[in-house]
Amino acid sequence: MKLVRRNSASPGVAAVAVRGPGEAINRRRFLGRSGLAVGGTAVAGMLPATMMRKAQAAATSPKENLATEFRRSVCTHCSVGCGVIAEVQNGVWTGQEPDFESPFNLGAHCAKGASVREHGHGERRLRYPMKLSGGKWKRMSWDEAIDEIGDLMQGVREESGPDSVYWLGSAKHSNEQAYLFRKFAAFWGTNNVDHQARICHSTTVAGVANTWGYGAMTNSYNDMHNTRAMFFIGSNPTEAHPVSMQHILRAKENGAKMIVADPRFTRTAAHADLHLQIRPGSDVGIMWGLLWHIFENGWEDQEYINQRVYGMDEIREEVAKWTPEETERVTGVPEATVKAAAQMMA
Repeated sequence: MKLVRRNSASPGVAAVAVRGPGEAINRRRFLGRSGLAVGGTAVAGMLPATMMRKAQAAATSPKENLATEFRRSVCTHCSVGCGVIAEVQNGVWTGQEPDFESPFNLGAHCAKGASVREHGHGERRLRYPMKLSGGKWKRMSWDEAIDEIGDLMQGVREESGPDSVYWLGSAKHSNEQAYLFRKFAAFWGTNNVDHQARICHSTTVAGVANTWGYGAMTNSYNDMHNTRAMFFIGSNPTEAHPVSMQHILRAKENGAKMIVADPRFTRTAAHADLHLQIRPGSDVGIMWGLLWHIFENGWEDQEYINQRVYGMDEIREEVAKWTPEETERVTGVPEATVKAAAQMMA
């Protein structure tokens, strides 16, 4: 195995482990072979004595004496479908590794994916009802919980009617759970039942369908790899979606330019070729300012506009007001930077 440093001219870029042909490597083997554990011990030896205590070796645990079976699975958190390698011993899921062969997460996890085993097997998972009483959590039986909650709900229904309760579904429901949730609301006696995705996603469906002809995700990770320019606004994938950030960085390696509009110098902005450090709340202003340069230089895609866009005359009328001086006054971004971003996309 060898270590390859990506973009070694840039400070702070982490080394990447590369497998040899046919050689399986996971996080534990990597740490053991790379000598990082030895380095960590050397650093620990330089710390003050008050920060250290001698570790006592624990007795051999049953886990170490059991055969480990590796099963490939998929993370249950979101729709990306990251690969998970479950370590199973005696039928129990005891550990996990990210799937290095997955084309999505490429041997990495986000914070949620890294904790997916804890959902069913974590020591802190609730196994029985708890009630906050006098500032302390107290255990109660299932019958007590059902009776108490049921009586409170029935009291609300009798006092204020069934329409006084709003039933809100979850994106984590399965089809069967969603069906039962809707039935529960119907038996309760109300149509006040909804789902958060209808509120947050319905506008996306309408906008994306009218613009691209399809009301859902329009691009794959492979498209990211082959893009020539990327513009991020209201987005910080380095922290909010680290799995996708891997593919964004691959696009950069393939020559894509990266523009980030954000008031903060985020970890995503640190990777950008151009950072538009706009004032908070001036995101619409920066878009008008970009369009001013696009129209001024004839960089717009006229064929696309003719096929997909209406109301362009009104847009041009508004954009005419957003001269470079006005854009800088509102957003704080200099004319040269705004023009450079528009030209980079063009």
